[in-house]
Amino acid sequence: MSERNLSKLTSLRDDIPAKLMRVVRLAWPAIKAARQKGHTLKVIHSRLAENGIVISYRLLTCYVSRLRREDRSKNGPSAPSRGKPFRESKESASETGESGRDPLANIRERLVLNRPGFHFDDGLPDHDKLIGKKDE
Repeated sequence: MSERNLSKLTSLRDDIPAKLMRVVRLAWPAIKAARQKGHTLKVIHSRLAENGIVISYRLLTCYVSRLRREDRSKNGPSAPSRGKPFRESKESASETGESGRDPLANIRERLVLNRPGFHFDDGLPDHDKLIGKKDE
């Protein structure tokens, strides 16, 4: 192949993609660095507009949060970034034998141990508690 046949292909390297998410993904390292320096997303949005990348602020925030989640999932699970961390009871951790939290332990305990309504016992009856028991 000659270089002339690849000129259109190599020109794609310098073109801006048509999809906005791809544009934001290309600019993500610069956006992340600006955020770490303390710049707001409003300022970053205005700079993108100055450079000819027309995107609504709301869509930019959506894309940035999506890219943050992707970065977090690549780096592995971590503690929640907002609010108080989940407090685990010592009993539930020792019962499951795991140090990880079980978000359904509360519901599972209520459904199994404290079921409302009638509980049928299919075992053999206790003869001492039967009514009308004849003494022999």
